[in-house]
Amino acid sequence: MLVLNKKTKIFLYIIIFVLLVLGGFAVEHFEKDAFVMETVATEDYIPYESDTKEVTDGKININSADTEQLVKLKGIGEKMSERIIKYRQENGPFMSIEEIMKVSGISEKKFEDIKEYISVE
Repeated sequence: MLVLNKKTKIFLYIIIFVLLVLGGFAVEHFEKDAFVMETVATEDYIPYESDTKEVTDGKININSADTEQLVKLKGIGEKMSERIIKYRQENGPFMSIEEIMKVSGISEKKFEDIKEYISVE
């Protein structure tokens, strides 16, 4: 049996308390980030008619949309939208909506999620 003096016990209690508090802050922080990422990744985007020229017939024109417009698409974050724009700048306009799958990170599944919300013009 381990016998600890009063000072050692208090020191251990303080360490345990600090670890619990830090753990609570970490969990709260990561839960908030996970919620934001999940919300962004799962929200379906339905364009409004008041959107700018990047939206035609309720669809986002992937040949002219900026990052702000592209991130409204399901599963498209800021980094992915930057890749779409970079691809467009390096290879010219998309000739069909299917061509967006040539952008690194756009899988067939992601394409299926967004195809009814995008257009090329």
